[in-house]
Amino acid sequence: MKRWLIGIVFVAVAQAAWSAEEVHTIVDDAWQGAQGYHFSGRITEAHPGPRQTDSPLASLYRNTRILMAGGEEGLVTWSVEGKEWTLRSSEHGYWEVAESCSLDLKPGWHEITSVPTASSPAGLLVVDSRNTFGIISDIDDTILVTDVSHKGTMLKNSLMVSPERREAVPGMAELYRKLAQKNAAPESTPIIYLSSSPRQLTDNIRRFLVAELFPRGVLQLRATSAEGGEVEKDHEAYKLNHIETILAAFPQLKFYFFGDDVERDPEIYAKVADRHSDQVAGVWIHRINRDPKRTVYPGQADVRALMH
Repeated sequence: MKRWLIGIVFVAVAQAAWSAEEVHTIVDDAWQGAQGYHFSGRITEAHPGPRQTDSPLASLYRNTRILMAGGEEGLVTWSVEGKEWTLRSSEHGYWEVAESCSLDLKPGWHEITSVPTASSPAGLLVVDSRNTFGIISDIDDTILVTDVSHKGTMLKNSLMVSPERREAVPGMAELYRKLAQKNAAPESTPIIYLSSSPRQLTDNIRRFLVAELFPRGVLQLRATSAEGGEVEKDHEAYKLNHIETILAAFPQLKFYFFGDDVERDPEIYAKVADRHSDQVAGVWIHRINRDPKRTVYPGQADVRALMH
C-alpha cells in the first residue's frame, strides 16, 4: 500500500478513536411476510459520507472513517405508522427484532423513523398478496462495478469514489424495473439487494441505488464490527442463511436470482435451487470470470440473455 494511503487511513482511524462523536442508527430496510415482521440495525458513531464533489483522497478519508466507526451500546427506538418499539443494542451496536405477528399495514413501503436518528431513509416493505414473484440480487459486480477479483481496483472503486459517481452494470436497473412491472402491484415487489459488503456501507449503497434509478428494495449487508472482528464471517453461509429467511418469509412467491461468477454466487444459487426449486423462477449470472475452468451450473443463464 502506498505511503499516502497508509497516512490517510491512519489519520481517519486516529480521529475516529480520539474524538467524541455523535451517534446515529443505521436502520436496515425491514419486511413483513408470512412469518411476521423483521427489523434490524446498528447504532454507530456518526460520520458524514463522501460528497459528490470530493476528490479521491477526500472520499477515501470519509469512507475510511465510516468503515472504522465504532458501534455503541444503548437504547434505540423506532416507529412505523404510529407503532413503536424500544430495545437496547448489543455492545457493538447491533439490534434486531423478529415477531411472528402482523402489523396490519397496507401493502407498500412504510417509512421507519428512529432515535437515535436514522443515518439514511429506511422503510418497511409489506408485499401485496396479488404479487407472484420477487428478485434477490447480489450487488458487487452484479449491479455495481467493483472488480472484486482485483483488490487494488476494488478498494479504489469502493473507497475513493462518491456513491453517485460509482459505475452501474449497464442495463441492470432497467431490467429490474421491467421485471417488477410484471407484478400486479409493482411498487411492492420484494426486491432484495443482498451483499457481503459491511453494514457500514449501507448509506453509500442506498445513494448509489437512488442515483442509478434502481427500483426500491430491501438492502441487506453483512454485520461486521471494528471492535470485535466480523460478526458474520462465512460469506457463503451468510448469504444462504439470509436467502433461506427471505424464502420462508414469502413462501407464496417465486424469485429471480441475479449474481456474478467472481465469487460464490453460482454455488450459493445452485444450493438454493436444490433445496427450494419450487421458489426459484430463474438464475442469471453476470459472467465476467475469465477462468475457462470456472464451473457453470445447470439452469444458470448469462444475464445478458435477458437484455435482448
